[in-house]
Amino acid sequence: MKIILFTTFLLLSNLTHSASLTAGSKSVGIKLGGASIGSENYTIAGASINYFALDNLAVGAAYEYWFSGKPTVSKATVESTYYIPASAQFKPYVGLLYSRYFVEDNSDIDAYGYRVGIAYINSPMFFSAGLRQEKYTSDRAIFSNEDATGEFMIGFSF
Repeated sequence: MKIILFTTFLLLSNLTHSASLTAGSKSVGIKLGGASIGSENYTIAGASINYFALDNLAVGAAYEYWFSGKPTVSKATVESTYYIPASAQFKPYVGLLYSRYFVEDNSDIDAYGYRVGIAYINSPMFFSAGLRQEKYTSDRAIFSNEDATGEFMIGFSF
């Protein structure tokens, strides 16, 4: 069984309109969370960076370090996320991602997946909540392929 809860503090820069994610905008985030895998409990810390290549389309990378459990795990991810311009403040999002897990004393594991959710933007605040799921490219997976994880973000524009 896997349980993951992330809180990401997202800092958005160059937002030209309070409720839009415009081309050229950037974001930097700090991730804090936890996971339980079997009897192991992990603390997770990480960082992310994104660039809005087009209006409402972010591309970026993230790094996470999982510690306080055995084995320790590092995770590097590249992702793209599209924020659907449903309204000025509410924007559902969908995204694709590719991750590489670096597991202590074991071979690396690759995974690909998706994320879905909704963002609420009320400048200078940015909130989002959603789910992400990954499928592993080998039989040696860290989690079950059926497990989705929750993600929550809190941010400020500047």
